[in-house]
Amino acid sequence: MVVQQERIKITFLGSADSKRIAKEILELMRGHGNFMAFDAPIRVSLASLQGHLASNGDFSPTAVERAVSTNSAVFSIEEIDGQKVVCATRSGVAPQIFDVDLSHSFVARFATPLPKPETPPVPIRERPRIDPSWASLSIALDDLELEGDELALEPGDLASAGDDDPPDASQIATLAGAAADVALEADTPATSVPARIVPPRVVGTTDVTGVGEPELADLLATRLRGDSRIANFGDQWMIEERVPRFSRGDLRRIKEYLQEQEQPLTDDVLVQDVLQVRPGTPEFDLVRFAVNFRLAREHREFDFVGTNNQRFWSTSSLGQIGTTRRKPNEIGTDYRYLTEEAATALNRSATTVDRTLTYYEYYLGLLSYNADLQALMPAPLQPDQRTAVLTFECPQVYTTYLVELRYPTPNRGGFVLGLDDFYRENLVPGALVSLARTENDGHYIVEYLPAGSQAARLMELDERRAPRYVFRPTTYSCGVDEAMLLTEERFPRLANEKPLDDRVRRRPEAVVAATFERMGTENEGHGYRATFKDLFAAVNIERPFSEHLLRTTLDTDETGAFARDPDGTDAYTYVPGPNN
Repeated sequence: MVVQQERIKITFLGSADSKRIAKEILELMRGHGNFMAFDAPIRVSLASLQGHLASNGDFSPTAVERAVSTNSAVFSIEEIDGQKVVCATRSGVAPQIFDVDLSHSFVARFATPLPKPETPPVPIRERPRIDPSWASLSIALDDLELEGDELALEPGDLASAGDDDPPDASQIATLAGAAADVALEADTPATSVPARIVPPRVVGTTDVTGVGEPELADLLATRLRGDSRIANFGDQWMIEERVPRFSRGDLRRIKEYLQEQEQPLTDDVLVQDVLQVRPGTPEFDLVRFAVNFRLAREHREFDFVGTNNQRFWSTSSLGQIGTTRRKPNEIGTDYRYLTEEAATALNRSATTVDRTLTYYEYYLGLLSYNADLQALMPAPLQPDQRTAVLTFECPQVYTTYLVELRYPTPNRGGFVLGLDDFYRENLVPGALVSLARTENDGHYIVEYLPAGSQAARLMELDERRAPRYVFRPTTYSCGVDEAMLLTEERFPRLANEKPLDDRVRRRPEAVVAATFERMGTENEGHGYRATFKDLFAAVNIERPFSEHLLRTTLDTDETGAFARDPDGTDAYTYVPGPNN
């Protein structure tokens, strides 16, 4: 509902000239405060009004001041800085001036604070005293030990007297004196006994001067990890109760974000994108440590797949990185020989590693985790860690690849998976590649040897219908090892051959025998002959072989089917048995 304010009828006082002057002054002040509130005070100096009216008419300053003072209901006069000021409102009523009490304002209280209250005196506590009435009880006399004449009052002394035979006056006097002595002792303050100082128990110390710093650090870390009050992840330590905790909703959002991105993510990304904590803030490092420590305890939901400097997290529902042509367990079984022949190498002890790609590695987009690669890459950060996600950067193609390092187990060998695109776009089987580590133990530089453009008919697997090996023209611009290059000139008989069955491929000696029959030279109707160099390049088509594994298979064959060729240099022969 809209309500319009009623206009007040203004009546001016005084003579006709005073009324006309007052009306003129009110109109001037209303025009001056046209955009002000209806009851807001409009202030104009008296001198300016007198000058304006004197210039527009024959109004004297005295008449103007008289008209203002006469109509006190419409105007009021204030004095500001020694100058008279006329006040009015648009409503035609003199403004009401309220004086603001500033005696209790914040400025006044801050400038003149109240005096500090006096601390009341501490009341004197009266020392408790034993009520004298307790001294007359016989039960209080039982445990007393009196010096000199002891008072021994047996229960039988009173019982022996008859009920009608009261105690005599001497017994009463003796009993009263004993009671008075007890009351006197109760009033006497007890002497303070000095406190007994017990020296701390001396614990035997262990001399660690002969222990090296790494060994001592390992012992301390092992001891601290067994303490539930200490939170640890990697080389970072903290009191457990000071580590922020996450709700089930926070953990669910982290898991859903990992599934949405469809790849492992680092702790930095999770803290920024999910928990909304920005780098550079005081709590960023604390929340990042909390993410690693808390997620490490959620074994069923999250898997740590990172390194000390690059901490990736994943979930069990994410797909594997790299090829789907063969399962990781099958690849690990093919590399089982690495667990038997690879010597234990010190992780991160090498700076660069050079490799020659075999066809098996090129086809599946991987690298075997042999002793050379163990010396380049980091060990697992967590005790139960099975994989580690790494980043391989190739400056030559301005691309960074996300790869997965599968650590070896007692029954399976290790390998690096996820280089399919890098191999297919830039390399061929037999190419020379180099890996170099960086200060970040999860980031590596991968490069290939550049060379001029070359063309050759190279072997590849045609998977369009029935899988079979074919030779096709290929152009490549990378350095290669000619001994590992599968060209049609060296292995013409591999054309149209089918891949071996999995039952045959699992046995190294069966793969070697099939390779002799595929690419070997017939030896006057008595088997096949091949050089070790050609044989090594061809056996790595079906399954991985090291030079040590191939020579062991050829030299220790119990059937006698494999033998060294006495007429050739580093050549072998194969004579099929009657059952082959």
